[in-house]
Amino acid sequence: MKDLQGIGAVAAAVVAAVGIASTILIGRWTLRGALRGAEETARAGLAQADASYRAALDAVKAQGRNDHLQWRRGVQRDAYAAFLQSVLTYTDNAHNDLGRASGQEETRACIAALRGLETDMSHRAWVVRLEGPDDVAGAAINLETSAKVLVVVEQTHARKRAAMHEVGLRGRTHRQEVARIWELVPVAQGFWHTIGTPGMEDSSNEVLAELRALFSRCELPAGFIATLCQPHDDSPLPVDIPTFDEAIRGFIRAAREALHPAGTPTL
Repeated sequence: MKDLQGIGAVAAAVVAAVGIASTILIGRWTLRGALRGAEETARAGLAQADASYRAALDAVKAQGRNDHLQWRRGVQRDAYAAFLQSVLTYTDNAHNDLGRASGQEETRACIAALRGLETDMSHRAWVVRLEGPDDVAGAAINLETSAKVLVVVEQTHARKRAAMHEVGLRGRTHRQEVARIWELVPVAQGFWHTIGTPGMEDSSNEVLAELRALFSRCELPAGFIATLCQPHDDSPLPVDIPTFDEAIRGFIRAAREALHPAGTPTL
């Protein structure tokens, strides 16, 4: 009987030991499963966080590029507008001020005043050329050149009017001399293009000599002879220089295309 009790106790101990081992093993499996689940959850969370971060970073980059593009276009637009305004100020002042000038001194003062406007125009043209793009830079060069040519023509006309004004004033004291000057000026205009060439006739030299003597007696600058006698040049501009109106339209067109290229929204 005692043996049976001993065997039962041993069996119970073995069963208890097996139960404890099973519990420990099941606990380990459960812990490993929980750890795996936590790790997968953490990985999924990290992947989602990384995706959210990258999406936010891409959005910030895109917004930054857009902001920079708008800022850049704003800088270019300001440069284009400032240059165009300087061109119009330069040419308008030349037309208006030189058109009102009469005497030699007044004409000289107007021409001198235009130098500052020309310098400002050239400075702003360089800003446009630096800002670009190339199409706008090329259009700016054409516009600047055509504006200068236009003003040179205005200055030539103003100098001729000033010379005519000064000769007219001498008519009060040198009536006969001035009358003879007006007779000889058209003659000199007719042969002016032959001066310095083999085709110049002796009679032309005689006319020039008489004009120089008349201008001397009237106390007029000898340079007025060339101013009055050189015929107006009606020849067209070189083919590579557009007219002023064409250059204006070309610059505006190039500026618009640069600021609002096809497929991009306007500011």
